[in-house]
Amino acid sequence: PPTQEHGWTFSPTPTPTHSAPAPVAAPLGTKITARNLFADLPARRRFLRTAATETAHCIVAVQRIALAAPNVHFSLTTDGRPRLTLPPRENEMERLTDLFPVLRENLLPAAESAGPLELHGAVFSPALGATGKSIGQFFYVNGRFVRDRALKRAASDSLRDLSHDGEPGWALFLTMPPSAVDVNAHPAKLEVRFAEPGAVFEFVRRAIGKVVAKPLGAPIRSIPPTPTHLDASTASADSFSHAALGGGHSSSRNLDLGKSGDSPERSIEAWRRMFAGAGAEVDNNMEAGTGGSGSGWVGDDEPLGRAIGMMHDIYIVAENRAGLVVIDMHAAHERILFEELKRACDAGRVRVQPLLSPERTPLSPVQAAALRENANTLSAVGVEARLVGEDAGEILATPLGIAGRADPAALLTEMLNDLAEFGASERAVILRDRALSTVACHAAVRANTRLSAEEMNALLRQMERTERSGSCNHGRPCWQQIDRAYFDRMFRRGR
Repeated sequence: PPTQEHGWTFSPTPTPTHSAPAPVAAPLGTKITARNLFADLPARRRFLRTAATETAHCIVAVQRIALAAPNVHFSLTTDGRPRLTLPPRENEMERLTDLFPVLRENLLPAAESAGPLELHGAVFSPALGATGKSIGQFFYVNGRFVRDRALKRAASDSLRDLSHDGEPGWALFLTMPPSAVDVNAHPAKLEVRFAEPGAVFEFVRRAIGKVVAKPLGAPIRSIPPTPTHLDASTASADSFSHAALGGGHSSSRNLDLGKSGDSPERSIEAWRRMFAGAGAEVDNNMEAGTGGSGSGWVGDDEPLGRAIGMMHDIYIVAENRAGLVVIDMHAAHERILFEELKRACDAGRVRVQPLLSPERTPLSPVQAAALRENANTLSAVGVEARLVGEDAGEILATPLGIAGRADPAALLTEMLNDLAEFGASERAVILRDRALSTVACHAAVRANTRLSAEEMNALLRQMERTERSGSCNHGRPCWQQIDRAYFDRMFRRGR
């Protein structure tokens, strides 16, 4: 200890020479040596994995401790080989990038508070080049690493639009009054029990949702906002075209999201001319197909810069202050349309589709209680159900657009399980979003489509205003930044 003149040595297994803490000359800090862990319990050895597997578990354990205490220097040595060397850092995010250098440019920082609850940290997704499997999912409550199904579910729900093809990851630190959490719910202290689990779940879900939904930049010129009068199940194709590109053509065809039996060709016919006649304001010094001279024309409010051309009629190449930006135009347009569709559906009351005949399903006592207490919550997301007796429920209607995509009875029981455990359920919204994602994917501009300079720049400006524009609906990146320093190294400038 820094306040004492010497250190102390202690062995949890008494030996003839060390049966109690004894003074010893030592530098500041704590050194823990582990050897012969099962000398007194040889039966435990049968449950050990290979040396490499057990070493990996030890490294992960030290990583978790080190992430919670960034101001402490940590080093780990196994079999004489240094495995971790972590100098003191100012905060958890610096320590996180020390542990996982791939995250240096791929973090989405989070910071949110509501009353006594505070959340900070960062999230990362496959679209950012990092996954939960390759790095991990770290959740801390009042500085203690925990595994909690509700917290994991809240984070996963918020990140679902970024990681359809991979598992997201996070390093999140939740702070709350000690009286609001029971840390003695698990012998190893890995699980906790909240006094208000529903409130904590909703706070975490909304906090992370704000992080991933933040657009790249603020609006820079007047573009018609998303229409708020659109019906939840029917949206005018040219309304979305106009909102996405600042202009458009007139069309009398509507996109009916409720006709699940329609072919994709019929459903998206009205979207085929998404870019036809699109107009966007372009600076006078921006000639068609070329960029401006120098970097003065690229404003700070245009993070994706200005388009300078296309590559193989698939990628848009743009110049910004940092260097070049390469945009996958299909992935970008797909994300824009998906977010527009979701906003249009959220703007109006959820349309429901009554079942031809009510479908009855048996319920457990817990599920029956959840239905009795949350009938209005279910109705708000388009699921109409009622309790029949004490051990069964009937589902009367489901949200329009998910017919044929889910078993109504299974949907009801899964939502009731969520409501009983977490106090909230997003399953109906998830199913609706899957349908909208399919529509957006089929409607987005395809490869081998040549766009004009106006159309390319209109797409970039809309991307900067669109939530979750870093990845498409399937988790693929929409754009990548290539810094000027990369080209300087390539051509050995300054050497």
